[in-house]
Amino acid sequence: MKSVFENPVPPYSGWVRHEYRLSRPVTSDDVEAFLGNEELYVRDTAAGQVNIIHKYGLVELHFLIGESCIEVWFNPESGAYPSEYLDALLATRF
Repeated sequence: MKSVFENPVPPYSGWVRHEYRLSRPVTSDDVEAFLGNEELYVRDTAAGQVNIIHKYGLVELHFLIGESCIEVWFNPESGAYPSEYLDALLATRF
């Protein structure tokens, strides 16, 4: 299966990329809910506008509105905490 997130570029050297399947497609309300106090960055790609949210230096989330998967980057040297944080974050909406 081909990824909708083409040409992945890590936010920091050494960060690891994962794609997560969601129970439903992402909406703009989901992006707003995850945004919190962070800034939203948008990157135009062939697949559409990727909404990028960097969460507290732990994870970087990449959303495409209408897709039921997200791209997530994290620092593997941070141990299990980024994964636990991401699981809790996703459980709030999906």
